Amino acid sequence: MTLKVAICGAGFLGSNIAKTILSSTSAHSQCRVQLSNRNPERVHESVSTGLIPDQAKRLDPPRPVDVTRPETIRSAFSDANVIVSLVGVMHGTVEDFERIQWKGAENVAKFAQSTGAKLIHISAIGADSKSAIPYARTKALGEDAVLAACPTATIIRPSILFGPGDGFFGRFAQLSKVLPFMPVFGGGQSLFQPVYVGDIAAAVEVIARDNEDIRTLVDGKIIEAGGPDVLTYRQIIELVLRYTHRWRPIISVPYAVGTVQGFVLENLPINLFTLTRAQVEQLKDDNIVKNATPSAQYYPFKELLEKFASSRLTSVHEILPQYLPAL
Repeated sequence: MTLKVAICGAGFLGSNIAKTILSSTSAHSQCRVQLSNRNPERVHESVSTGLIPDQAKRLDPPRPVDVTRPETIRSAFSDANVIVSLVGVMHGTVEDFERIQWKGAENVAKFAQSTGAKLIHISAIGADSKSAIPYARTKALGEDAVLAACPTATIIRPSILFGPGDGFFGRFAQLSKVLPFMPVFGGGQSLFQPVYVGDIAAAVEVIARDNEDIRTLVDGKIIEAGGPDVLTYRQIIELVLRYTHRWRPIISVPYAVGTVQGFVLENLPINLFTLTRAQVEQLKDDNIVKNATPSAQYYPFKELLEKFASSRLTSVHEILPQYLPAL
């Protein structure tokens, strides 16, 4: 049987997952991959560029999907053996977060359960059903809904993603070109554990394999994914300045000032300077792996890569110098 992996919500991470699966030399290296989001043609073209002929012929035509409309899910994923759900939004109303990150994720899970497709759901470190922050709260509610609807789903919670084209380090690099100083809120002491997008893609490729031994280990489990480097917010800004070869003073800004800025900026069209009050509030919490050992609920990210992908976690110092100097 030819395995088909459908990627729902194909953007930065989805594109990297598709390329990793298509270039894989694993036992399911002949599988097909399909990209889906509301307007998947542009992402499909981006992924197909640079593929060798054998890989390109296994990239199926893209299919549009709207996770808030179950009928489009049925149409998009009717022949998928594996569904990778990257359902999520960064900006919007409370209703938007609930409709997409919670109910939309549940819709995908219900479909996967009804067809027997393996579901890999991408959430986020910091998911918390009791959080007052809509992003974190609906990520957690989405996880709960996914596992209730599809108990064999595997949930991956990445920390901040890095790699060429990312929206985190890349955004700070762009800001360092235009700002006279780099602000950090509350002294920049909150912790992050950035994870390389290629490592997340490799983990998804492993879980997607038609391998009962792997499925036994990860079905119904949560995988918290962080890289080998734990950095403060201030250290992240220092790295951006180091690898872009720029000098800017780093100035601590009180959280209260950031909240006022967020109140103004969140009401403007999304741009390089967009900041929301919720994002400022999120910076008060650490964004690091807290469950790194095997348990009934969790499976370790590092062990998954080492055991089944024969790879180690990738440091920011290996990757950032490859793309930040050009930004």
